[in-house]
Amino acid sequence: MEIPHILDELAFDMGSLPREAIEAAIAKKEKITPFLLEVLKEALMHLYDIIEHDNYQGHLYAMYLLAQFREKQAFPLIIELISFPGEIPHAILGDVLTEDLSRILASVTGSDINPLKKVIEDSQLNEYVRAACQTALVTLVGCSLIPRREAIDYFQLLFRGKMDRTPSFAWDNLISSACDLYPEELYPDIERAFAEGLIEKSFISLEDVQAILHEKREIHLFRLHQTAELVDDTVTEMEKWASPYSNSEDLYKFIK
Repeated sequence: MEIPHILDELAFDMGSLPREAIEAAIAKKEKITPFLLEVLKEALMHLYDIIEHDNYQGHLYAMYLLAQFREKQAFPLIIELISFPGEIPHAILGDVLTEDLSRILASVTGSDINPLKKVIEDSQLNEYVRAACQTALVTLVGCSLIPRREAIDYFQLLFRGKMDRTPSFAWDNLISSACDLYPEELYPDIERAFAEGLIEKSFISLEDVQAILHEKREIHLFRLHQTAELVDDTVTEMEKWASPYSNSEDLYKFIK
């Protein structure tokens, strides 16, 4: 299968997984990578067309494939794609935003995590995007791509002023992410966040945090390293999404 045919097969949701096209793209990794990067650039230029045409999914396949390829050139493009305000990231990514974005980001980040930090600290951005970037840092630790100490030190900076102290899912997820890393060094900051009413207790409670601290640190962190994963198989990943844009029409009406 030639590259133009592959890209055509991946562009729109036709009701079934284009397995042959995905496998052909993987087989042509080196040749197709520049074209997949171009798909992301085109998505940035035609954002509202993507939202309006709710069966377009070329940018999603590009993201997963480039994540599988560990293509670092995709990182700034994906960061730009998720940095639009309000509900736009949800409109263009659907459930990928909350389910897989963190792993996609971790798969293409490389050694420079500063763009993730910039997103996390921007209170104007979508709270679920900010949360995904936090979780990406946890994934990087779990996959031994950055040291735990680096993530813990950064999370402490978030607790102590680098994140706006307004309740949001970004705060809820920060607690959860800290717990994934074993939160002993951060416990005083976590207590303060709960005391200030920043955390939705139905999502995670201080008792949940305390329960984790009753576990052995080594066992907890071993579990993280066993379960953290990058994107390795686009076919398996995309089999989950029968219709990634099921809600995009309503979102498009909302953001217009």
